[in-house]
Parts: sequence; structure tokens; C-alpha cells
Amino acid sequence: SSGINAEYGARRGDWNCVRMAVAKTLYGVFPIYKPSGYSTNSIMKILKNNLGVDKISHSGGLNKYAEGIMVMGVGRATKYNHAIQKHSRMYLVRGVLGVATTTYDSDGDYCKVSPYYHITEKLMNEALNELFVGKVYQSPPAVPTLRFLQRERSSIGAIIPRKQLETEITKIDIIDFDPPSFQLHVYTIGRIHPCSLIHDLGETLESAAHLSHLCRVKQGDFGFRQALHFYDWEGQTIQNNLYLPENDPEITDP
Repeated sequence: SSGINAEYGARRGDWNCVRMAVAKTLYGVFPIYKPSGYSTNSIMKILKNNLGVDKISHSGGLNKYAEGIMVMGVGRATKYNHAIQKHSRMYLVRGVLGVATTTYDSDGDYCKVSPYYHITEKLMNEALNELFVGKVYQSPPAVPTLRFLQRERSSIGAIIPRKQLETEITKIDIIDFDPPSFQLHVYTIGRIHPCSLIHDLGETLESAAHLSHLCRVKQGDFGFRQALHFYDWEGQTIQNNLYLPENDPEITDP
């Protein structure tokens, strides 16, 4: 019995060593399709466990109830995600007119109810193209920011004001308009607060609005076709689908 256990222990140890060796040599980026209901942190824990690595990066997270493309990096390619953050993105955004919430999305409490019957598709389209396309500044919703500050206050000793995000929206298309609901395709360069876009649009149209659904359709060159879905997140499958950005200037030898 002790001999069997010793032999098993040796084999298990060898397997762990092989797995660690493979993990250290992993290098590349891979796109995944994040399903709704999972936070970015929980996704990263799953992927790190499946790959047997301690570190993994992403080029832009999605909140728990959003879905869509996330580009992950492993090994030296974790540096590459900084470059991907600056790449183009495409979002499918659904909004609801007439109601604003504390979080700017359907997860928050109602804070404003306003008529929306005066809003036409033409009026919305004009507002989007005149005021929301180009270089814009966005403020995140106050409630999540305050929650973060309450957690950090004991360590920093002061309240930090909300930071505005400077971003670039290159194009917005209305793909469905059925008040109070509407859907947009939003094309950006780099990060964006989609919930702030919808909230600010409601204010601009002299009404109110909140985000009801978000899907990141594309990030950089990666879309649905290249993305690994939840059932494809096994370690070997990920290794077989790594993209190697060898010629990218953002990647340098450690």
C-alpha cells in the first residue's frame, strides 16, 4: 500500500511539474465570449485555474450582467492587452426611455420618471450624431462610485471625486426604435461607459433613460467567430487558440 501511494505521489508530482512548466511557457492572447451572470473577476479565476497560471489579464472588463467579447492575455502577452484597450470596439446597446436609475442600468433603483412620448427616432438620431459622436467626456454613475469610495475611505482617509472618462465614439446607429425600448450599435476607440451614454441621452432628450442590456460585439480584430465560449475554456483548447503578437511593438522581452 505504501509503495502504491509512493508511486502515485511521484506521478502526481511529475504531472504538477509538467503543468507548471507548460504554464510558464504559455504566451499569447485569446478572445472569449463572456456570458451574462459572471463578473469579470470570476471569469479570470476560472481561466487561471483552467490554464494553471497565477496571472492573466484582460483588455477591458464587462459588468456582471453584460455579455460579449473579452480579450485575455497570458504570459508576456499580458502586456499586449494595454495596446488592445486602445483598439476599436463595437457594442450592441439596449435602452429604455422614461426611467432613470441610480446606477444608469436596470440593476439600480428608480430615481426619475419622465414622459418620453415626444421623442421620435429622428430626434434621437440627431441628438446622437450632434452631441455623442466624436471626442466625449463621460461620468460614471454615482452609486457604484460611492460604494467604491466607502470601501477605500478607511485606507485613504478622504473622498476622491469621480473621474471623467475621455473617449472617442466614431459612429452610432439606431437599429431598433420601439418606445420605450430602443437599440443602438455603438462604435468606439478605446473604453466607454455605455450606461452613461444612455443616461446622458435621456437627459439630452428632456426625458430619462437607462441601460437595459449590453453586449460587446467586437474588440479590435476579435469577434464572435474567433471567441471561445464557456464550454471551450478547457486549458488545452485555450492553448490551441492562442494568438501570438510577436511583432507588436507593445510586447517587449522581460
